[in-house]
Amino acid sequence: EDGASMTNEEMQTENPFDPDPPSPAMALPTSTTSETTDNAIITTSSPTTFNPSTEPTHEPSNKHYHEPTDQPSNKPTNEPTTSPTLDTYTKFYVMADCPYDDNERTNLMPRHISELSTDADFLFHLGDLQYAKVDDCQEYAYREASAILKKSPIPTFVLPGDNDINDCDDHEHGEYMWKKYFHKPDEQWEEGPPKHKLDVTRWGVLDESFSFLHKGVLYFGLNIVGGRPYSDREKRKRHKEHLEYIRWVLYENMDEDDFRVMVLLGHADPSHYHKDFFEGSDGFAAIVEDVGKPTVH
Repeated sequence: EDGASMTNEEMQTENPFDPDPPSPAMALPTSTTSETTDNAIITTSSPTTFNPSTEPTHEPSNKHYHEPTDQPSNKPTNEPTTSPTLDTYTKFYVMADCPYDDNERTNLMPRHISELSTDADFLFHLGDLQYAKVDDCQEYAYREASAILKKSPIPTFVLPGDNDINDCDDHEHGEYMWKKYFHKPDEQWEEGPPKHKLDVTRWGVLDESFSFLHKGVLYFGLNIVGGRPYSDREKRKRHKEHLEYIRWVLYENMDEDDFRVMVLLGHADPSHYHKDFFEGSDGFAAIVEDVGKPTVH
């Protein structure tokens, strides 16, 4: 969706209870009506009316359909959760696909940046800092978006989107512009957002991508962009190297108890262009299943 979007992320796990369906022998036919209120649709059910039979009924049974259940346990299955504390609670912002035009450069995005809460831990911009078909990957678009992000009141990370590099007629020019204005902003921007104290791991030649651990959450920020890749060969090579780095982080540099949740940050929603990253026995979905930790993308 074009325009900026920001999200306060608060992660919690649930353990829903799915009751067994009623026995067919006990189910009663019902009729249903719906009533719409201001914020909800309320559905009620009532037994369907039948015409009485002229034949006499059988004698009532003196046996219950179901035997009484055992007495309730005085030991709950799950211990109640505790309220989050400062050492486990994380607030961060995510935005993308902005600025796409002059109005968003002048009004929308600067307003969003100025309204960020300073008690948040960090901001992620997931890319598309211009609209390639209109801005034509000219330098002013990168420069003005960078100037806006430099006013962020919290530590800021930037990932590339397809409009920043991939969709440029000259993708080498787009890559040069992106690196000039957004490459490792947490390290390269001399003036800008406050510096973080995170132990960020950059991934060699893929140093636009990164990972870090913060308050029991393992974050991966990856160069995974939408749209048709300008080079399928380059895309597959980049995806394969990302998966190798993820395994290296998880299996060689991290203990199982070091983190409770994983967060994957990247510009693209999974599509057929990303099957080589997400699917298959070596894909990210298989890694998530093997790790067995809740994961947010």
